[in-house]
Amino acid sequence: MLKDAFTFNSPGLSFKDKFKLSLPAPILSVSGVIIHQVFLKYYTDVIGLTPAMVGWVYTLYNIWNAVNDPLFGVLLDRRPPDPKRGKYVYLMKVTVPVMLLATFAMAWSSPSWSQWVIFGVFTGLLFIFDTAQTVYNIALSSYVLLRAPTKEERMDIGTIGNYVTYIMSWAVSVVPTLLLINHTTQRVFIPVFMVIMLFQSAIFVVALWGLPDPPELYASVELVHTDFRETLKMAWSILKSRPFLAAIAYSIIAMGALRFYTTAYLYYMGGAVKVDGITATIINTAAHVVALMLMPIMNSITKAYGTKLAIYWGMIPASIGYLGITFATTIWEISIFWTLIVISTIYFGVAIGPMNGLIIDEDEWRTGVRKTGLYNGMFNLCTTAFASIQLIIFTNVIGTAGYVGKAAVQTPQAQWGIRLATGAIPLLCLVVGLIPMIWYPFTRHREQEISAHSHAIRAAASQAAAQKLPGEPTGLDQ
Repeated sequence: MLKDAFTFNSPGLSFKDKFKLSLPAPILSVSGVIIHQVFLKYYTDVIGLTPAMVGWVYTLYNIWNAVNDPLFGVLLDRRPPDPKRGKYVYLMKVTVPVMLLATFAMAWSSPSWSQWVIFGVFTGLLFIFDTAQTVYNIALSSYVLLRAPTKEERMDIGTIGNYVTYIMSWAVSVVPTLLLINHTTQRVFIPVFMVIMLFQSAIFVVALWGLPDPPELYASVELVHTDFRETLKMAWSILKSRPFLAAIAYSIIAMGALRFYTTAYLYYMGGAVKVDGITATIINTAAHVVALMLMPIMNSITKAYGTKLAIYWGMIPASIGYLGITFATTIWEISIFWTLIVISTIYFGVAIGPMNGLIIDEDEWRTGVRKTGLYNGMFNLCTTAFASIQLIIFTNVIGTAGYVGKAAVQTPQAQWGIRLATGAIPLLCLVVGLIPMIWYPFTRHREQEISAHSHAIRAAASQAAAQKLPGEPTGLDQ
């Protein structure tokens, strides 16, 4: 098992195809680092927006996300592929420039503006960014699920993508981390940020260039032709289903608490223990290097034992890490406990990776209709609608404790608030999150059955499409 973990040799797609499919998601996560981590601290410490108002900016952002996700999901399900342009890859390509321009504009808010003007500009640009990101994300998820029909293929793609994600995220966030922990100015931040944006633009081009999007890819997909009332019925049926509810509840309660772990780290290192940016960067980088070295083993564990058992085992290092970071005082203690937190966070992300795809595949098996866009919209609706809860908790805990963004040294009460928000509260969420995970119905055996069925219908449809076009290339072997 250990040897296989590092070869990504699950049946189906070649390693080259898996690597190519793994690239579009990581570069989107780089935007997530900028939007949800770098800008959060940038707006509190450099622009001067209060933590409470920043929290409400992201609340409105998530409400908008909740509204538009199901809408775009249904529209994408109904949209037929264009014979020349394709469908999902084309949609990803046209949304990238909008995301980049909106992200770039966010850096130009001025500290001299009033709190409400900053609030309005930041919120408006986030709305534009999120609209484009929603279409990109749903198109990408739908595309990968079609190209990689089995759980094992998707896990390999996800693990390879995680390597690219964390390398890119580190490259994007390391310089801002050094600057923001040391209370930089906007004049210094913006030139560095412009370089990052150029890097991100280049990677987007590389990630999307040459992805095949032929008509036969959609041969097994029946277009959804429903009116508004029927769509609401399907959405309500999804909301009531046990697999969906369990997955959403765990994502909101447990994974929601982990989503901002690097943001909490910035506040923890800069406010609670007061270390310099270089030391904080070294500790964080070392922790992620260790976690990335272990990621193929995490992937292999989830393949072998299934998501439920993998989550249970992951609670051991997570509990030690989060409890320890709450009370750690020395650099060595912080380094050890933070490494456990990073390992656990990445491990949980790997373990839940197959859940959404399996739920969509199982529904298609039962109903005969593939509703990828609607499902992805419903997933995003529920997770993003409640995602701001964790951010509001974090910002209000440190705000109530007396955190002041531009203060050189935080008060002891503020430092303790940062410790609780970084360690104890996420651990409590992980423990409570075990309740929906226990309720999650898919065992390892059931996961294997769903994967086998999905692979069979995809293979049959592709073979039938190829027989209709003898002698013509399928476009999937590029």
